[in-house]
Amino acid sequence: MDQRNGFRRAIENGDVVFGARASTFSPTVIEIFGELGIDFVWLDFEHMGPSPWDSTVFENLTRAAEVGGTELFVRLPSGDPALIRKVLDAGVRNIFVPRVDTAAEVRAAVEATRFVYGDEPGERGMASGRSRTWGNAGEYVATEDEEVCLGVMIEKTTAVDELDDILSVPELGFVFIGPSDLSVQMGHPSDTSHPDVVEQVAEIREACRSAEVPTGVIANDPASIEAAIEDGHQIIRIGGDLASIQSTLQERLDDVRALR
Repeated sequence: MDQRNGFRRAIENGDVVFGARASTFSPTVIEIFGELGIDFVWLDFEHMGPSPWDSTVFENLTRAAEVGGTELFVRLPSGDPALIRKVLDAGVRNIFVPRVDTAAEVRAAVEATRFVYGDEPGERGMASGRSRTWGNAGEYVATEDEEVCLGVMIEKTTAVDELDDILSVPELGFVFIGPSDLSVQMGHPSDTSHPDVVEQVAEIREACRSAEVPTGVIANDPASIEAAIEDGHQIIRIGGDLASIQSTLQERLDDVRALR
């Protein structure tokens, strides 16, 4: 397995990366996304898909990403350190934890990704899975600590209350901002354009910028994507497989409906 992580290198260098969601969890779709030039493929194990506890699920997914030249971007259902370790051992390089509340749980999640954390032993365990090329990778420990990237979603008011402490957690790779869940927490369900929600998102973005932690958002059209980049976001999900199928085929069906 290729231990290098182009996603982490890019955001650490200040570059912008574009991603797409693969709701089908299809290795073929992941490979196609990579061939198109998509930088990362969003896999949502929080709300859908197979069990992330089954490490065999990731074998063909990670292989497809390598073949296509893209990176997997895996949203876990929780920050359980045992789950984090298992998914990393299966070969995933980039993971992010939703619905975090406190800096303490973020630190525990990040620590689970590291063999060495600061000047102390981390909470990553030795393994011989795909991330270690089944036991054959040289410099495995140092490479993992240099290449693995863990981020969190800020989408709860409890996390906003602790944001400065969360952003100070060593080795936190990025923050992905979740305005939809934040709108629910703020009493404006689904109204992500509510002034209070917009203001809160901007405050989160600025706090991350001050802490030099890269941020990510969802933007589904060219104007929104351009605005996201102008706002300083580096990680941008620009669409997905199911939405693309629906929009493309719906438009085509509408154009030819009279021919039936």
